[in-house]
Amino acid sequence: MWVFLWILKSSKTELKIVLATLAVLIMLPAFAVVVVASSGIQIVGDALAAVNPVTKLVEIFNPDGVKVAELPISSTWPTRGYVSDEFGEWEQWRKDRGLGPHSGIDIANERGLTGEPVTPFSTGKIVYVDNDPAGDCGKSVKIDHGNNISSQYCHLDSAVELVGGTEVKPGDFIGYMGSTGESTGPHLHFMVYVYGVAVNPRIFLTGEPTPTYAPITF
Repeated sequence: MWVFLWILKSSKTELKIVLATLAVLIMLPAFAVVVVASSGIQIVGDALAAVNPVTKLVEIFNPDGVKVAELPISSTWPTRGYVSDEFGEWEQWRKDRGLGPHSGIDIANERGLTGEPVTPFSTGKIVYVDNDPAGDCGKSVKIDHGNNISSQYCHLDSAVELVGGTEVKPGDFIGYMGSTGESTGPHLHFMVYVYGVAVNPRIFLTGEPTPTYAPITF
């Protein structure tokens, strides 16, 4: 166990997420372990959150496989721009740097500019605001949406100083796109967690982000 903890402490953020997911799997019931063994780690997220093709609602399942919530899909993307990197991508350069599969969605500015406003994709309460540019995530905001769902917004140029517990909703500014932390250029690294496991944010969203040349319509 101490070896696992040492690896977790010394690893990059995305590798930490993979290792943390594996740790969660140890505590999950047999059905989840079988699913992972046959289809890979990403399927764990699909077992926790998925869109019902009939109702078009996002269904949330607990680790025992019991449906605990149904939520509407959000049409509010957290910022304007274009998707420059998808969830689960594991290109060779990631492997070369010791990174695991991409833990979220990257939304970048078409002009390579910082300062694009960032808003929550869904109503929730502030968990924390971090305006320290150090670390992999850089300046960031984390939000609790209830039903064991949370979201995180990384690499911000600046985050709005909101007190923990403050309720925020789509349209509220929580920060501005930047390139702080381990970033290769101005973009937002947007992550969604269900029961602490990173899942594809597209499960909760419809369409694509609004281009930066269009008016802000949060």
